[in-house]
Amino acid sequence: MRIVIAEDDLTSRKVLTHFISKLPSYKVVGEAKNGEELISKIITEKPDIAIVDIEMPVLNGMEAIKYCKSLFPELQVIFTTGHDWYAVEAFGISAVDYIIKPIEYDRFVQAIDKVSRVRVEKSKEEVFSKNNEKKLVLQHYSSVTIIPHDEIIFIEKLERKTFIHTRNKVYQNSESLTDLLEKLPYGFVQSHRSYIVNINQLTNIESLGQTYYAYFKDYLEPAKVSKHQIKEIQKMLN
Repeated sequence: MRIVIAEDDLTSRKVLTHFISKLPSYKVVGEAKNGEELISKIITEKPDIAIVDIEMPVLNGMEAIKYCKSLFPELQVIFTTGHDWYAVEAFGISAVDYIIKPIEYDRFVQAIDKVSRVRVEKSKEEVFSKNNEKKLVLQHYSSVTIIPHDEIIFIEKLERKTFIHTRNKVYQNSESLTDLLEKLPYGFVQSHRSYIVNINQLTNIESLGQTYYAYFKDYLEPAKVSKHQIKEIQKMLN
């Protein structure tokens, strides 16, 4: 991984460079003596990791990193400092670790290993998100249920429970219709205060007195439709 070091003290920069040289998978691609140089190096080199002294001239490391993170949110940051009173602010801007000087090699390696673990976890999250971007993910206590969007026929709210209807199974959940609708793509619409319907599964809407019902492909149970939502559903169908 590519690393930029920001440290106004030459001896400290040499120590950090020496530590990194012992790690075969890591390489120093830039050094900075103040916050402005750090910003320039990060924009130019686009490193994976920035090891940053907080107390530097011109622009301190904390302010420089806030700006850099706005440009490169995935940048992993390890702060170094002679004091511990910056810790809360450091973690507030998603620093991976915070090392108090003087820096010992074992403590430095611990921080680098932490960066690696964070990157692995982020990678897993991205893969999970990509694999499930067309699926509804439901968390219920310690279990997770994943339902492909195209399998959902409609969602029904009965008292405090929510029921997700598919052809093979009806799943029970406790999330509100509002929260579920936010997770679902275009094609799902709240047809009634107690129902969300999948437009792609809809075959027809029929009235029974003052009540309207939506019917679906190969599914006997209908969903209710509010009179005020019929035009919205027709618009989506067209």
